[in-house]
Amino acid sequence: MVDAMTCGRVRMWTGVLAVLMGTLLLVGCAAADGREMVANGIGHTPEPTEAPVVEEPEPEPTSSLPEGTILESGGSANDGGFASGAAHGSVYVDSMAGTVGGAGSYNLSYPQLDGLELDHPVNVALRRPTEAMRAEFVAAMSERSGEGSGEDSGEVIGGDSLRGSGKVYLLDDRLVSVVYEFRIEWSGAAGVDDRVDSVLVDLQMGDELGLEDLFVPGSPWLETVGFFARQDLVDGLGDMGLWPDGRGLESEASNYSVFGLTVAELVVRFGRYQVAPGAAGMPDATVRWASLAGLVDPDGPAGHLAASAG
Repeated sequence: MVDAMTCGRVRMWTGVLAVLMGTLLLVGCAAADGREMVANGIGHTPEPTEAPVVEEPEPEPTSSLPEGTILESGGSANDGGFASGAAHGSVYVDSMAGTVGGAGSYNLSYPQLDGLELDHPVNVALRRPTEAMRAEFVAAMSERSGEGSGEDSGEVIGGDSLRGSGKVYLLDDRLVSVVYEFRIEWSGAAGVDDRVDSVLVDLQMGDELGLEDLFVPGSPWLETVGFFARQDLVDGLGDMGLWPDGRGLESEASNYSVFGLTVAELVVRFGRYQVAPGAAGMPDATVRWASLAGLVDPDGPAGHLAASAG
């Protein structure tokens, strides 16, 4: 009886031991398999890595001006080369100076836009009136002296001279408006030869604009500008200050081809003797944008100026 019970207990503990041994074997195999899988790279969980650094993109420039580089210009004042410009914010002033045939001289300055190369269409347009005036002066001096091109770096004998500069009326993200004044003094002449010119450039398109490009096509903008321009001239010069026949103020685009834009108004410039006797000089007439309401093209180059004034 005791033997039977003893044998039963032995068999029971033997079964328990067998189960325990089987469990240990399974755990051991699982551990072995797991280590092997990690070693083979299968099912491996990689070590935590640092979060990737995301570089913030540089902010886009707020100006619509194209990118570029200011070129250092060579030459000296005596040989008519371009002097390097002095920076003035978004605009810098460049100059050209020289002598002509030993009998005359010129000294001119003009604005250029910072950040654009010298041969960029905008800067080319801003130099155009100055270069044209210099070419005219050199040609006239050459004809007077009969010395071919006439340009050299010698001593100036005569008193003929050309002076001039450009004034920026407006520079924003859309437009740059510049008015140029020149004066030629001929030796022995009783008076001076004054000139005025202007440039308006659309910075978004790179195109030079005329006054007609600012208005709604087919609208009576020319008559309206002429009316208010005459009114402003009368306020400044009086009725007797203008030519009695009203010359120079007719509704012709050529009479209003020289102008400048400001935030508040259109400024029309007139040449000496154009609308008044020489004593009046080169007068200007201002027309406020509010007076041109409904005529300025709201989607045109000056639409933002008229909208802010209205």
